[in-house]
Amino acid sequence: MNDILALLFGTAPVMLALVWRNAIDRRRDNADTVTATARAAIAKALGGESLVAVRTDPPTYWLLVDEACLDVAQRLPLAYDLVLHGC
Repeated sequence: MNDILALLFGTAPVMLALVWRNAIDRRRDNADTVTATARAAIAKALGGESLVAVRTDPPTYWLLVDEACLDVAQRLPLAYDLVLHGC
C-alpha cells in the first residue's frame, strides 16, 4: 500500500506539470493562429507585406482587460487605435 501511495505522490507533480504545460501550449497555438490570420488580412488589404506589426498573446484567466475594452473602444475618436501593452 505504501508503494502505491509513494508512486501516486511521486508522479502527481509531474503529471500536473504536463497537463498545465499542454494547456499553455494549446492557448499559445490558438494565439499564433489569430496572429497569422490578422497578418494575412493586413497583407491582403494593403496589397502585400507592410511595416504593420501584429502580436497576439494568449488570454489569461486573471486579467479582466477584455471586459473593459469594449467600453474604451466605443469612446475612442474615429482616427485613434486602441493598443494595450502588458506589464
